[in-house]
Amino acid sequence: MRRDMEQSALERIASLVDELPALPIVAQQSLAMISDPSTEPEELQAVLSRDPALSLKLLRLANSAYYRRNRRVATLNTAIVMLGFKTIQTLVLSSAVHRVLAAADSRAKSLWLHCFGTALACRELCKRASSNLFGHDEAFLAGLFHDVAKGVIVSKFPGVYSRPVGPRGESEILGFHHGDLGRVLLERWEIPANLTEAVGTHHDPTPQGLGRIVRVGDWLAWSVAEGLGAPLPEPPGELMEALGLDAACVEQARGSVKASLAEEGSDP
Repeated sequence: MRRDMEQSALERIASLVDELPALPIVAQQSLAMISDPSTEPEELQAVLSRDPALSLKLLRLANSAYYRRNRRVATLNTAIVMLGFKTIQTLVLSSAVHRVLAAADSRAKSLWLHCFGTALACRELCKRASSNLFGHDEAFLAGLFHDVAKGVIVSKFPGVYSRPVGPRGESEILGFHHGDLGRVLLERWEIPANLTEAVGTHHDPTPQGLGRIVRVGDWLAWSVAEGLGAPLPEPPGELMEALGLDAACVEQARGSVKASLAEEGSDP
């Protein structure tokens, strides 16, 4: 029966694939360049400069208190050198997620804050987990991506979240839930499989891999930036125990996430 349900979900999602948002051209090209070790900062600058909004975000990040040293960063090339390719990759993908969520109109800001809060939570939890199984950057991106499909669902099926339905309710109404759709969207963007699996399975009864940290990060983020279309999640006690996260670790992570969201606001 479960196999039939999965096939049905895939068929429903397949009908939406052509309508799913594509990764912006500048993002596609810059991510390809970042993955190429021979890429020079000047070459990456030439691509990123074609997206003024993204370029502005890079400059703002380079001039933030965390990165800036003693002088103001005035050029995109200097910002690229200062931030490094890994940070730029995260920012490019964050910007792409933000654009998808923007389709949620009046709900876009709160949905973005929850996704960004979950990303921050996943990264903070990874730092504190006794079982160091995941990279901090991977955990951040998995958390960032986890609800990206809700932006698509709100724009295509605006009545779905008129009440808290959760993944089961989404499946009853649509034939699939936001994790299923998110997995397909990220596969279309050619995002690595460990991240697409985390998004697709983070609501499974026993999530595996990065899906485990995403489940805990999602729950933690609800207390700081409430999510959309679902009831308040139950504390994932067994997962926290398996990851070696005690109450003190979780509260430290929660405080860090709250402070970061207050500082950064709604910008990715």
